[in-house]
Amino acid sequence: MTGTVCHFVRLSGCNMWDGRPVTREASKCPFCDTDFFTHTMMTADSVVERLDSLGRKGWVTISGGEPALQVDQHLIDTLHDASYLVAIETNGTKQVNAVVDYLTLSPKLPRAQTVIEHCDTLKVLYPHPNPLIQPECFEDINAQIKYLQPIDGGHVEDSQANLQKTIDKLYTLNGWRLSLQTHKYAGVE
Repeated sequence: MTGTVCHFVRLSGCNMWDGRPVTREASKCPFCDTDFFTHTMMTADSVVERLDSLGRKGWVTISGGEPALQVDQHLIDTLHDASYLVAIETNGTKQVNAVVDYLTLSPKLPRAQTVIEHCDTLKVLYPHPNPLIQPECFEDINAQIKYLQPIDGGHVEDSQANLQKTIDKLYTLNGWRLSLQTHKYAGVE
């Protein structure tokens, strides 16, 4: 999916963090950049209406928060009926209760707590603050493509350091690729 033009549907609500800045550092995802408090409640039909208003059919990526907490087959069927292809990015702690066109697993808990076993893309954030979340821990996941993605450090210097650590780590792995959040580099949010 890297480089594919698509619309994003960002969901609020996650099982890794409650979204409050005061609890960020103690959460499972202290690097999360999702705003959980500015959102609009929408039906499946209203999601399609909003996407249609953007003027381009094609791929829709549903991310979060954690989509597995909210996505159901009705939403996916509604998107498919409107001629959209659907990708989901999940943390893998819950099964996705819908058949989608593309599934990305980005684990946020150790392997023993990850229930997704098969995905199109595995994307491990690096360097992860939890030492049990390393690319080697997820080698047994059945994925077509495996990516290592540097964590956005919040400051240019930290992000650059994480990028260099990720590149260095990739030299020690077989079959893994670099993933960058190209929308941030391109200024598209």
